[in-house]
Amino acid sequence: MAKNPLFSAYRQGENRVTSSMLAVFERIDLSLVETLLAAATGEAGSIQTVTFVNQPRGRGASVPDARIAASFAYWFEVKTARNALTEAQLREHLLNVGSTRGDERLFVITPDPTKPGAVEAKEDHRLIWFNFKSLSDAIDEALADTKTLVPEQARFLLRELQALLVEDGLLNVDDVVVVAARMAYPEYIKHAAYICQPNRSFREGLTHLGFYTDSAIQREVPMVEGREFAVPFTRTEIDRRRQTRNSVDGRIATLIETLLESDSRQEGSEYQVFLLSDRNSPATVKLPAPIMNDQRDVNDQPVAWTMGQRYVALEQLKRPSVKFTSDLQQI
Repeated sequence: MAKNPLFSAYRQGENRVTSSMLAVFERIDLSLVETLLAAATGEAGSIQTVTFVNQPRGRGASVPDARIAASFAYWFEVKTARNALTEAQLREHLLNVGSTRGDERLFVITPDPTKPGAVEAKEDHRLIWFNFKSLSDAIDEALADTKTLVPEQARFLLRELQALLVEDGLLNVDDVVVVAARMAYPEYIKHAAYICQPNRSFREGLTHLGFYTDSAIQREVPMVEGREFAVPFTRTEIDRRRQTRNSVDGRIATLIETLLESDSRQEGSEYQVFLLSDRNSPATVKLPAPIMNDQRDVNDQPVAWTMGQRYVALEQLKRPSVKFTSDLQQI
């Protein structure tokens, strides 16, 4: 049977990436594909394509010397845009996946930094999600493992697949927004929140928020615990939220009250509110040191790293080697 062409003729992103990935998997050892899927999904032990058994127990008194067996079907759904997955699509795909015969899975691969809501909602053991970053990390891990002999051709093909993922921007899991924060940073320290203009646009999939002030990205990178796009800062809103006895509403009510009493916000106006983990919370990432800005213009004058907002991957910020903003650009 002829193999799929190595260099995909598809032009559409999803088809191109899927075809190229399949072509690489087809040309490398099946056990290596199994290793990559297990590492990318965190499903080590449950991803097994072929079994090799000595002295298997057969029917009745039968005990043959060995058995090699395979009974599996792996289905794939690939998205190259964030938040593109729908529950309806997953529901239709799962109709193809058997529940009792053999080992069948539906693998969903997307660039989302966290598991999409459509996957969370299904709660189906046959449905397994991972992102392209996890796949790339699994490739790095497999090729760095000195206990596993990976042929040069397989190494070349896997590195070419990684290059394709980089080219298509599928490894950029920018899950942190860093905001210009001359006033916002001290406000965060006091109130564990970030307040800005209502309905201000931010990328989807954000998990953390960072603060750029004093020519540096500050050490605290809190987790986003809640977000509301347009909150009226009024006494009526304070009363309404306290009556719900909801913890998030209560937290926002206290925040509104505190900021109005200190004249930090104008009563009657609307604001977007990010509820953040406290600076001392385990959910808040603490960088080893502030990341200093070393950007300069053509005249060698300092240039602000951001005057509004920029996005970066949390894993980049946490790397000990990152000491300056230029280090982020080189990763």
